[in-house]
Amino acid sequence: MNDVIQIHADRRVPELSVFELAVASAISRQAITTDEDLQEVLSDWFLRKVRVPDVSAALDSMVERGIVRRSEEALCSYNLTPDGINAVTTLYGGCIRMIDRGLGLLNASMILSLLNLKESGHA
Repeated sequence: MNDVIQIHADRRVPELSVFELAVASAISRQAITTDEDLQEVLSDWFLRKVRVPDVSAALDSMVERGIVRRSEEALCSYNLTPDGINAVTTLYGGCIRMIDRGLGLLNASMILSLLNLKESGHA
């Protein structure tokens, strides 16, 4: 029995800021092909100009924690790691339930199944 391992033994809630969650979500979108696209999407979501240094700092922080990995120097070329995909889907699920206020009117599983998160360039 010493060879038995627990799957998902670490069930802590991922720690990402709202901005980091947005950046992780944005880089997982197929429509993002340039750094300008990334800035435009984030600026649209936050209704204010998003600066490249802020995006860079968020990505650097997430690289250190294993949420994303660099592919190239371009900001739009970062990819979510498996831990990043888990973090994003976990936090989205929590946000959906929080917005629903526990009423059960929004089906978090159905909404999460609509997300198309990429890893390593694959949809």
